[in-house]
Amino acid sequence: MVKRKEKKKAKKRAGRKKRSTEELRQASNHLHYELWMIECMFIGIHSGLAGKSAINNAFIESFVIHTRVLLDFFYYLKPRPDDVIAIDFFNQPKTWEEARPEKTDILKTIHKRVGKEAAHLTYDRQKVSEEQKNWDHENIKRDIGVIADCFLSVVSNSLLGDRWNKYKESNSKIRQSTQNRRAKGIL
Repeated sequence: MVKRKEKKKAKKRAGRKKRSTEELRQASNHLHYELWMIECMFIGIHSGLAGKSAINNAFIESFVIHTRVLLDFFYYLKPRPDDVIAIDFFNQPKTWEEARPEKTDILKTIHKRVGKEAAHLTYDRQKVSEEQKNWDHENIKRDIGVIADCFLSVVSNSLLGDRWNKYKESNSKIRQSTQNRRAKGIL
C-alpha cells in the first residue's frame, strides 16, 4: 500500500512543468506576500483596534485564508498545473519532502475549517459553537513560521526574489516588536 502511494506521488511530480529560475523568483515574491499577510493580519487581530467589528472578522478571515494558501504551497495535496508548490523549487522533490516538518494537529484542521467556515457558505457553519469559532492565531502563526523557516533553510537563495531580503529583516523586527508588546502586557 505504501509503495502504491509513493508511485502515485512520483507520477504527479513527473507531470509538473519545470519552471525557470525567473518564474520561481517571481513566484517566491508571491510566497513572501502570503507570509507577510499572515504577520500583518496577526498584528491586526491582536492590536484590539478593531474590537468585535466586521474589520476584525476581515482580519481573521484573511489570516486563515492566507494560512490555507501557505499550507497548499508547502503540502500540495492536489496541485493544479499552474499552482505554485514548494517542490517546484527543488531538482529533487524529496529534498523538500524529507526536510519539511509534519503538520501539527492544529494545522491538520485548517483546510477543512477554512473551507467550511470562511471560504464557502455551508450548512456546517450552523453546527459550529461560539467556542469552536475561535482560531488559535498564535499557534497557527508559530507553526507556519516553523515550516517557512524550514523551507528557507533548504531552498537555494538564487530562487528567492528581491522581496526576501526585506522579509528577513522586517520579520525579525516584527517578532521583536511582538515580544516587546507581550513583555509590556499589551498582547
